[in-house]
Amino acid sequence: ALKDVRIKMVGSGQEAAHVFVVDETGQAWSWGNNEFGQLGQGDFRHRRVPTPVSGTGPGGHTIVAVSLGIRHTLLLTSRGDVLACGDNSDGQCAQGEMKTKNVTGKVQEEIEVCSVKSLNVPTAINYTGPPVIKVSAGKEFSMLLDVEGCVWAFGCQEFGQLGNGTDGSYNSANSKVKMRYAGISQPQKISRVYERDSKTKKTKMMQMMRIKDISAGSHHGAMVDELGKVFSWGAGAYGRTGLGEPMDTHTPVWLQSLDHPRGKIDNVMCGNMITILWGKTAGQIFMAGCVDHIRKECNMTPKQWYDMGDSVIQPGSGVGLWRKGFSAVGEDGKVTYVNNGPCYGEIGMGERFRTQGVPKKSKELDYVHCMKVGTGANWAAYVVRDTEEEDEE
Repeated sequence: ALKDVRIKMVGSGQEAAHVFVVDETGQAWSWGNNEFGQLGQGDFRHRRVPTPVSGTGPGGHTIVAVSLGIRHTLLLTSRGDVLACGDNSDGQCAQGEMKTKNVTGKVQEEIEVCSVKSLNVPTAINYTGPPVIKVSAGKEFSMLLDVEGCVWAFGCQEFGQLGNGTDGSYNSANSKVKMRYAGISQPQKISRVYERDSKTKKTKMMQMMRIKDISAGSHHGAMVDELGKVFSWGAGAYGRTGLGEPMDTHTPVWLQSLDHPRGKIDNVMCGNMITILWGKTAGQIFMAGCVDHIRKECNMTPKQWYDMGDSVIQPGSGVGLWRKGFSAVGEDGKVTYVNNGPCYGEIGMGERFRTQGVPKKSKELDYVHCMKVGTGANWAAYVVRDTEEEDEE
């Protein structure tokens, strides 16, 4: 299906069981799971071969970035518009409004659900702010960065991952202990950031600068401002927010532990139990949380990290995360990877091999020059170079 199609980028999301790629004309292609319409193909049928997404590419929306949630997809166009498709039960596609509805299970209870359940074609989200320059999809929530340096979030907020000071919890009527969490279907601007005293745990407000990078993990988020300061919020288990404790945080809090000369950060990337930070110095990478919570100790605050190999790793599409692993593509085109847990062959090392939890250089991809990687719940896709003489072989 992709013969003679030149691929420019691969969408990534550590929870996703569907694949999105974008070719050089800005046309999106998708395949994989589709039970909520997350492939944007206009139906709910699973696809086993790459299929072009109608309405994108020449004559339609030129797609410049893709981000994948567990059951939804965010697409960014060259004009700064955002399209979304897939599951919208928590408002993560920014459509419809949250309504209270009676559901009869074992007991009858009132729950908050979105009036638009799901979308099976990429639809422009309900957003009236400035043009968007970056999108990032978490497991069941979404984040946008606009051209003025403001961050917007919407979707599920069970762990406070929308950064608005609440987790949306309410006790549904007629049920004794069942806490439920209301989502938000309208993008909300993250307007405040805080500094937390490490001893007294008291927080005070800080001045918010322009934001230059964002990332949504499974249940937490992080952003970097123009001064190189990092703020994180959301689920704190395993230290993934880097704030020194495993509590959930409902507002963006400054990572004070990086307040030293080498702690200026350029880019950030959030995964399942991990936050990866790229310093201003080339090759300097910090990590908070852990890759695998069973074998390794967790970093409660960001510490320097050398697992990604010795070549310079570009953030963005140079790294793909699985739930318990990563694949990193260096500037030299070599791939370093590790993945713990059940192996579906996503590492590509043959049938009888399981990774031992130690990052290794890929021998199988040694003969090509890799440029980008995209990963999902149990798959990996690499874009390889074919323009140099040595690539032709």
